Amino acid sequence: MNVLARRDPAVKLAVTLAISLVLLFVIDPVTPLLFLAVAIAAAVAGGARLSTIVRALVPLSVLGIGFVWSNAVFAATHEPPTWTIGPFHATEAGLRFGLAIALRGLAIGMLSLAFVWTTDPTDLVVSLIRHAHLPFRIGYPLLAGYRFLPFFADEYAQVRIARRVRGSVARGPFGRIREATGELVTLLSDATRRATRIAIAMDARAFAGARERTYWREAPLTLGDLVFVIVAIGFVAGLLAFSGAMGWLRLWDGHFSA
Repeated sequence: MNVLARRDPAVKLAVTLAISLVLLFVIDPVTPLLFLAVAIAAAVAGGARLSTIVRALVPLSVLGIGFVWSNAVFAATHEPPTWTIGPFHATEAGLRFGLAIALRGLAIGMLSLAFVWTTDPTDLVVSLIRHAHLPFRIGYPLLAGYRFLPFFADEYAQVRIARRVRGSVARGPFGRIREATGELVTLLSDATRRATRIAIAMDARAFAGARERTYWREAPLTLGDLVFVIVAIGFVAGLLAFSGAMGWLRLWDGHFSA
């Protein structure tokens, strides 16, 4: 088990949220790029393959391109247009601002994925209940729902195969819409049955009436968790200081403009 996986999930979640909050106030493109590099390194250290990281970055990058384009063309700036493409006028300041937002989103997304890849859902729920005082009536239903999410892809494939066996063939765009609607209704019906069974099972275990519960899994805070927090604070402070010393760092000044 790697170092990140051994850290307490609630501590990792708090660190991830804190770093993401810091990045929200950074509006230059270089500083988020540094955090993105650190997030990728953390994901690799957590056991993620480079191919998995690349596949995860592709949809985030597509979304980031939209931020770059829209800010380069539509961001409010005090500079004259730098490029003119037909009816569109783009500015260098808007482009920098768009790059900053896109890279910031990639960095936050990769930090979140590194957290997900190195955290067991059950350990996360137990840690939140023990350390963040999350009510167990909320935590365990969330865990039950989360554990059923991977099954929906398999069930969707089975529904499609079953419809093909029965000779159901979609013809034209309206036929595909009707077929998708039927598949969705089937999935929702199965999800309703699963939710009912889960509710009955939880009620049988006195989730509705119990005030306290015992736990088979423990979530103790260790010295390693404290060291992890200190190292994370040091990395954040070091990256911000380095970016500031190089003249790259730019923080939000309260104005929504590039």
